[in-house]
Amino acid sequence: MRVIVLMIEVEQPEGLSARKLVLETSKHNVITAYSGESGIQLFKRFPNVDAVVVHVDLSDLSFETVVQQIREIRKNVPIIALSPIPDLALEGVDYVIPSHEPQAILKVLADNFGASTSN
Repeated sequence: MRVIVLMIEVEQPEGLSARKLVLETSKHNVITAYSGESGIQLFKRFPNVDAVVVHVDLSDLSFETVVQQIREIRKNVPIIALSPIPDLALEGVDYVIPSHEPQAILKVLADNFGASTSN
């Protein structure tokens, strides 16, 4: 199954491109945003994405604001938080995974959507 993922983070382009490459190699579609504000705008344009991946370290808006606005638009979309501290307790997200392990995103997608974890 191809999953459509909105990825919001400020690690551009190196951090984002590595995660995006892992997802696209596994045949998923990725919409990218390099800031919280652009991520929210893209989510308004494409509210039917299957999942949202948000890095906890955003520069323009707080992580909490981004998550809250996404939940206001679509309450039940799975939100995956990328964090350098994987045991971080974050309100409003469904998963917290290590930001340095892109394969962990594939595992969450496989667990939720039966999505492919490899190409």
